Amino acid sequence: MPLEPAPLVDQLELFLAKPLRPLRGLLDSNRLQSDGGDLYDYKSRPYAVAGWILQPRVSLRARLIAGELLIEQVACRVDGLGEWQERLRFGLEARLRPAAIAPTALEAEALVWADLPGVAVLAAAPVLNLALQQLLDRLERRCQQGLRRRAEAWLGRAS
Repeated sequence: MPLEPAPLVDQLELFLAKPLRPLRGLLDSNRLQSDGGDLYDYKSRPYAVAGWILQPRVSLRARLIAGELLIEQVACRVDGLGEWQERLRFGLEARLRPAAIAPTALEAEALVWADLPGVAVLAAAPVLNLALQQLLDRLERRCQQGLRRRAEAWLGRAS
């Protein structure tokens, strides 16, 4: 969906140029902390997956490269997994940019992955798949709602 008011590509690039603007649309700003540079720490709210209460914590690097915001996870931890929390690795990489087809919209692309030790794959794979699907669903909602609202509010003030 196009943003309202309809922005120019330059305006969208200005919005993305300060990563904290879009990150606050994607993540709960009360749980997001900046180091003052391009690194951010985020502690998700706890959520339940198949009887487990999980709370991901991630460190992200966000920077504008060639007109698109690249968000990369640099560290992670999932509290609530007991002895497995030290063995589970997961990752996130996302890109936000003005949409090529509709230049009055933002386009988001995300890659999320997880890696478990071989012995845990059979037992934990169903729970992990469910947790990753919940994470992707949450990211999609935040792109469609939170990021959109944040961008439109900023565009309205910048006009």
